[in-house]
Amino acid sequence: MKILKTVIILSALVLFSCGSDISYEQQVKNYTFYVNNSESLIKKEKYKDAIRQSNSAIEITDTLPIAIYLKGLASYKLDWFEEAEDNFSKVIEIEGQTSKAYKDRAKVYFKTGDSDFIDDIDIFIKNYPNDEEALKLKRDYLENKEDYDEAITEYNLAISKNENDISLLTKRADLYFKNGNYKKSIKDLEQILKLKPDDESIKAKKNNILSLMNNNSNRNIFLAILISFYLIYVVISFRVLKPLVNKKAISQIGGEIEISKDPLILILPIILGITFFTLLFTNSIPNF
Repeated sequence: MKILKTVIILSALVLFSCGSDISYEQQVKNYTFYVNNSESLIKKEKYKDAIRQSNSAIEITDTLPIAIYLKGLASYKLDWFEEAEDNFSKVIEIEGQTSKAYKDRAKVYFKTGDSDFIDDIDIFIKNYPNDEEALKLKRDYLENKEDYDEAITEYNLAISKNENDISLLTKRADLYFKNGNYKKSIKDLEQILKLKPDDESIKAKKNNILSLMNNNSNRNIFLAILISFYLIYVVISFRVLKPLVNKKAISQIGGEIEISKDPLILILPIILGITFFTLLFTNSIPNF
């Protein structure tokens, strides 16, 4: 917020008490003095002193947003999030839907993990769609919440504006990986390597993902083989072995006998399961 703009607005409005012993011009001067001091103290990271100066300005009038905003900003810097939220909310009440304080209140919600962050940041982005800080803030929030689908959507929008931004491509590649979409992660990493072919860390990431994909493929194939082996045995047990036993019984004792369930039907899954997990945890699953 610009101090000059505030002073112009201030001079055009009748804001102060008519019964004050101090002249209107002096009140304008005092208000501007306190606001300027508060802004200067924030730059010097003297936040408590800045709050005191803002309070002095607010005592003159609480109908202008600048002093309230600066108080909220100083409170945010001190991690006094409840006070910061309260002051930014007052600024929003004064300025309306186009208030830039929506982003500042969203920052408070980001720090506190409040889901109201999305509402505030979306309102701000609607009015200021090219504000990169707000767009990044939303991406970071979604990633922290592990809402990878929505985070990827936001990165898609950012990358559509700058297809060769390596930092954005790297982040999206990581999100694709976390979301289990290894092929798209590889695609982003390959795009980065076209732009920066000597990046060893990206090469390592790509090789690690390719190795993981290969291991997952071998695991799935091996698991499918074990399940198929068991199902084939079940079919053989009921369709081949059992009829053979009955046929042999008829030829030897002259009649059918009651055959108990094949014990391997119950034991074999356990054996195969132990085999699978042993090979999995010892990284000994064969390549296919």
